[in-house]
Amino acid sequence: MPVNSNKTPESGARLFILGLDGSPLPLLRRLIASGDLPNLARIFESGDAIEMNSALPDVSAVAWTSINTGKNPGKHGIYGFVDRKPGSNQIEVMTARHVRARTIWELVSDAGRRAIAVNVPLSFPPQRINGIVVSDFLAPSLSKAVFPLSVLPTLESIGYRIDTDPWVARQSIDAFIDDFNVTADKRAEAVLRLMHTEPWDLFMVVFMETDRLHHFLWGYMEEGHPRHGGQFLDAYRRIDQLVGKIVACLNDDDNLIILSDHGFTSLKKELYLNAWLEDEGYLSFLPGRERGLATIARSSRAYSLDPGRIYINQSEREPGGSVSPSDATSLIQELHHRMGALTDPEDGTPMVDIVYRREEIYEGPEFGRAPDLLVMPRDGYDIKGTLEATALTGRGALVGMHTYDRATLFVRGRRLRAGPASVRDVLPTACELLDLPCPPDVDGRSMLT
Repeated sequence: MPVNSNKTPESGARLFILGLDGSPLPLLRRLIASGDLPNLARIFESGDAIEMNSALPDVSAVAWTSINTGKNPGKHGIYGFVDRKPGSNQIEVMTARHVRARTIWELVSDAGRRAIAVNVPLSFPPQRINGIVVSDFLAPSLSKAVFPLSVLPTLESIGYRIDTDPWVARQSIDAFIDDFNVTADKRAEAVLRLMHTEPWDLFMVVFMETDRLHHFLWGYMEEGHPRHGGQFLDAYRRIDQLVGKIVACLNDDDNLIILSDHGFTSLKKELYLNAWLEDEGYLSFLPGRERGLATIARSSRAYSLDPGRIYINQSEREPGGSVSPSDATSLIQELHHRMGALTDPEDGTPMVDIVYRREEIYEGPEFGRAPDLLVMPRDGYDIKGTLEATALTGRGALVGMHTYDRATLFVRGRRLRAGPASVRDVLPTACELLDLPCPPDVDGRSMLT
């Protein structure tokens, strides 16, 4: 039943944002047309849906932070799940502490209204807002994922799980599906409990389960695998049921956004840029040491971090760097040309779609953390930043990979501008739906017509 009683005293327009991580709009439309998603079919009839482009790079840490802030990485400071620790040759994991812009739930809280955010990537550690934050998979435990702690007993009584275990899928698809089902069910149960017991003006939840599903079963779905293809569809039918239960609890005048942060496609091969850099003489390591940024030899000229981020080993920026600023310009040009021409050694298929220089795609006070180049792959070639690979390409356990395009943006009861939208457009759109002032330095625009 609708939850009219849980509007805040100051409440005007309310907004519920439901994220299906990595769910492409073409897939949702296809499953709606086949009758597999009756609840999403009914919901989509009540509004407008368009395709949306992701962030650069199209990983969830960057894409969701751009969704949550309306800004490019040069302003919000997140270029991947990990980054170089300033002034050192160490890697650090990005968390909410590294986000240099206000998120939508913080803006709502700043305005004296109440927000609830559940499982949004890079929401750990949970921000102390007027409302509730249940953090994402970066949290080491549920007790450390929650603000305020008064919500913890409710989540524990439900048996709430922060995330599926992706390592389970590497051992058994059947065990992963069981884990998927329980985790999604418990997340939806927690959302429904909070919707009914807590006042809110903004409620945002992200189901990361769909992203995990795609990574381990997408290829099976596309090839029509007799068992795993059916498990993929059953998982989506389950998500559809949960979405239906959640949306049924909204009031008729509540605003609703359903979205994803990137698209998905089948993975043909993984592409190991550091292996190529090493083979071509741009990268080497100290002998007899475990490979890492700290053991890159001073003579190295470039290295890569996930996914497709290329850094020049500049003498004035990197500890132990060897490339002078004057030489860096020509090296960037050289790598831009050579990496853009990479082909599959087996059949000559081009593996790279485009290579960006950082000034082409980033701007803002966090520009200094940007990679010098960003290599974007063609569909089927998933770029990895491992330092251990010895071959240019290979295969792992994953059968699905992210795409920059084909993400989803749906808004109930409104018409949207012609797509594709950008993930940076979500925050301005949300602000308009909430009657909330939008920060003047966002990079997106409202997609409402």
